[in-house]
Amino acid sequence: MKRPCFFISSTIYDFRDLRSSIKYFLEQQGCTVLASECNDFPKQLEMHTYEACLKTLEHADYFILLIGSRVGGWYDKENKISITQQEYRAAYQRHLKGKLKIISFVRNDVWQYREDRNELSRFLEKQAIDPGAKHDIVNHPSKWANDSEFICRFISEVCKNEETKKALKDPSQQMPSGNWIHVYNNFRDVIDVIQAQVFSGIPIEQVMFRRLLLREIVEVIRTSLVKFKEGHVYSPEVCVENFYKEHELNIESRDKEYFAVKARRWDILASLAVGLMGVKYNTLILQRALESPAFQMFDLETSTYKEHPVYGALYQLNEQINLFNRENTTKVRSVMFRHSPRDRDPDSETVYVNTMQLLAFLYLFDRWINVINLSRAIVVHLQGEPFKMPKLRPISPIPEMNDELAEERVSKADVDAFIHENS
Repeated sequence: MKRPCFFISSTIYDFRDLRSSIKYFLEQQGCTVLASECNDFPKQLEMHTYEACLKTLEHADYFILLIGSRVGGWYDKENKISITQQEYRAAYQRHLKGKLKIISFVRNDVWQYREDRNELSRFLEKQAIDPGAKHDIVNHPSKWANDSEFICRFISEVCKNEETKKALKDPSQQMPSGNWIHVYNNFRDVIDVIQAQVFSGIPIEQVMFRRLLLREIVEVIRTSLVKFKEGHVYSPEVCVENFYKEHELNIESRDKEYFAVKARRWDILASLAVGLMGVKYNTLILQRALESPAFQMFDLETSTYKEHPVYGALYQLNEQINLFNRENTTKVRSVMFRHSPRDRDPDSETVYVNTMQLLAFLYLFDRWINVINLSRAIVVHLQGEPFKMPKLRPISPIPEMNDELAEERVSKADVDAFIHENS
């Protein structure tokens, strides 16, 4: 996998600590970082350092620009173009070709200095002062900005102020892109921007974890589907639903030794069940997902973390997989071989199946369907869609029993009441 590559551009002296902090953060996220002051910066030893930096820039996916109060080295002193400015211009050309994204930062005190300077300039414009004197006053060097004119001009270039003015006056002119500037006070401000713009607010470890989970659950679906000779793949859901529509299972039928099943429907059910042979799900990433914070959301109202809706689906998928693995045994599946077409009267339209064996067989099918439907809903969500909980098969093939089982099952509310009963 190609890791995202970042090029950090700035004067080095006054940004040394911030550059190293950004580099460390991005590398912890699994990214490649190009910072010219570091030993791991790929150097073209036969080239001048400036040209080597511009050449290395061609490998970057992201260009992080940091503007402070210093000019740094001149790339073209006669025309007052700094090396940082030249790197930005090269990056912007790559941005226009769609090969690179620019993330620009200006220190808050520098931005405020520029705003104050613009205010002073507008004030002096109204004063009866020699134009040369106005220029000297506005651009007088300060203790921390020895070339304020260059710094302010560079910020305006990054903001694309002139291009924006032209585009506003002439509708045929296209508005410039890539001109966002982020004003920052500290390292956290910088990282928040990078996190939101590059990783969509999700750290790269979680991105990779979600991809692994997606791959594992897609494999669960692949293992679950049945493919016949005509090349089509099938889920058992429609077959099972048709079975329940054609056969009424109730409490009375449960007490009978045998249950009458339509031979045609039984043969379809049994042919699908062949696909269950040897199926056993191994879901290591799913287990980790239940233990990780990847699917927890911070709730501002309560200042607590809450489960994302998909977490409940992951929990149920894990539960259904465990039940499926437990029930998918030779003993449960053996019922399908006892009533094959060759072992019964070919003219018979009915198969009499031991009721308890049939219920166990249908229970396995219901778990199988739930695994597929939960997996499909989770995959769709991991691919970027809002999560929608699918309809699941009940715990018992006999409808009336589900209410009884629900009443007998100890609920969370029951547990909470028990815990606090004598406290």
